[in-house]
Amino acid sequence: MLKELSRSTPCSHGEIHLKPYRVGQCFKTKKEVVDYMHAHAVNTRRSLYLAKNDKIRIRVKCGGVVGQYTETVQCGGPSTRSKVKCKGQSTETVECGGPSTRSKVKCKGKNVISKKGKCPWAVQISRPDENKEWLVKTVHDVHKCLQTRSIKACTSKYLANLIVPQIQSNPKIPIKALHEELCKKLELGMSVQKVGRAKQMAERVISGDYQLQYGYLRDYALELLNTNPGSTVRIDVYPEPCLSTTTRTFRRIYVCLGALKLGFKAGLRDFLGVDGTFLKGPFPGQVLTAVGLDSNNGIYPVAYAVVEAETTSSWTWFMELLGEDLELGANSNFTFISDRQKGIIPAVAKVFPNAEHRFCLRHIQENLKKQWKGKELSDLVWECGRETTLNHFKYAMDELKKMNDEAPAWLCKIPAETWSKYHFSGRAHTDCLLNNLCEVFNAKIEEGRDKPIITCLEYIREYLMKRLCVVQKEIDKCQGELSNTATIILEEIKTQAAKYVAKYNGAGKYQVASTWQDQYVVNLNERNCTCRFWEITGFPCRHAVSAIWNKIENGEDAHDVEDWVHPCYKLSTWRAMYLNKIDPINGRSMWPKSDCPFTLTPPKHHTQVGRPKKKRRRGVDEPNSQTTKLSRKFLAVTCSKCHNKGHNSRTCKGQGGIGEVGSKGKTQGKGKTQAKGKTQGKGKGNLGDSVK
Repeated sequence: MLKELSRSTPCSHGEIHLKPYRVGQCFKTKKEVVDYMHAHAVNTRRSLYLAKNDKIRIRVKCGGVVGQYTETVQCGGPSTRSKVKCKGQSTETVECGGPSTRSKVKCKGKNVISKKGKCPWAVQISRPDENKEWLVKTVHDVHKCLQTRSIKACTSKYLANLIVPQIQSNPKIPIKALHEELCKKLELGMSVQKVGRAKQMAERVISGDYQLQYGYLRDYALELLNTNPGSTVRIDVYPEPCLSTTTRTFRRIYVCLGALKLGFKAGLRDFLGVDGTFLKGPFPGQVLTAVGLDSNNGIYPVAYAVVEAETTSSWTWFMELLGEDLELGANSNFTFISDRQKGIIPAVAKVFPNAEHRFCLRHIQENLKKQWKGKELSDLVWECGRETTLNHFKYAMDELKKMNDEAPAWLCKIPAETWSKYHFSGRAHTDCLLNNLCEVFNAKIEEGRDKPIITCLEYIREYLMKRLCVVQKEIDKCQGELSNTATIILEEIKTQAAKYVAKYNGAGKYQVASTWQDQYVVNLNERNCTCRFWEITGFPCRHAVSAIWNKIENGEDAHDVEDWVHPCYKLSTWRAMYLNKIDPINGRSMWPKSDCPFTLTPPKHHTQVGRPKKKRRRGVDEPNSQTTKLSRKFLAVTCSKCHNKGHNSRTCKGQGGIGEVGSKGKTQGKGKTQAKGKTQGKGKGNLGDSVK
């Protein structure tokens, strides 16, 4: 119906005219009649309205502005009428020979009659009874009114239906840009607020309603389990005090896809980063993620969940389900890394008491900056975390203590085995000090966190599905025994190993040294070195590579350097991790129906005061990437009078010592300085004996 309205035909002058109403035109429902009227009003810029609207009759009229015209009446002669156009208005002059019966207004000695015109355009639509279709019976397709840019039919709902394809292709289009485009395209005037509401409606049509999608969560879970065998989907609800109610309030949902579960187990690396990020929609919540490392040191997400908040209860629930999927027992020697969130620490200790729990050193550094700032101090903290031997760790802590006595004491409150490489075990085969793997994954799913619950979960699943395909293409291009990143790391180690000389002791041990201080012992039989780099990362260190080369040069039976690398970095392991793929799912109309008698409802939400914040909190000294000027935050103010720091000239009272006072000034009065002049009064100033 709307397509017929938009169909255009050129006239004899080559101009395009929209197809108007025609007699006999048929409409199935009254909604079609109203929609057609609104579309015609917007396209022709006419103020159409329903003059009559009942069950069997509809009369559409035009309420446009028609130019006013006046009648000037002069008596004393025969009556003549003549119309004269004047400034877009119709003026009718009447000369009559008798008295006028119309209402008259004196104007410059003449009798003037004013008339307000009405547009004659009208359409009559009716039907015989309520079960028949609507037919156009009468059409008077003549407009005498002026076109207008203010059309009531151009509502936010009408604009939403118009811009749905545009929002679907470009969801990040700014509202102001969309407003300018619509005003130019429709040649109408509209507010920016109306366009904003229309964009929200269009986004709701594309992604679905926030509240309604909670009712389809059980059906979505069944579809995931049917299309992706081996997956785990768990839904948790709040306890309901009244058991007779048919609704349950949503609390949490956990998803672990079968392909990711099998791929992580094939990776041969017991290491996971766990973190949470907030949802941006109208309902509160947090997205919990568990992300591992693949053979190329890239991120490999394993499981994700949407919970009410980052609490000990929610993290414990997430860890228990994660342990069941990965077959981790309570005595498992697994390795986790987190940002030291309050809820996750007791959860890991409860579910996996024997696990190694690392803390992100960057978050520790950010907490340290709140009390002691300075790049040198931060660099020393990082140096303490990077050391892999006890002696080097103690030396770095002593250097930190020389610079700041309080910082080492604050740092010792955090167990060193959670942030220093010296205390790390070799079970995880990585020396990762950062939780960047979770930060990277959270950045990838940022656009999906402000969408409804199912759309958000689908955004994450689709990203993971596409990522497996993208990485698979990179694997197919690789040649060699190791992955791309592992090859680059090993080549760098080989470059450093050329500076060392290895000496064999005849029992499988080598003394490797470059200078008398840089000397370590390598045991190739046990595959370790006293520098502990090989033990922690799984890569042979530069000392071990030098020992391997010495063994090959002496004609002993030894494999290539690549064979001494841990199997988790092999190309075959990388290929096995991405062998299984995530299967796509059908649309909502094809989902199976859940047999659960309870309907899920969204969690309770109280709207916060003010505009909702969507940007993450920046660090203390983290620069703003959007500004073009360097921030003056944390810079000390220098007084222009006394040249002391910490105050300006307006609040200057001569503070500071001798070295901080300018050379031009001398003390005046009690502890006060003056730019020029000599000391007055009997008080003692900041310059001590110089006061006379």
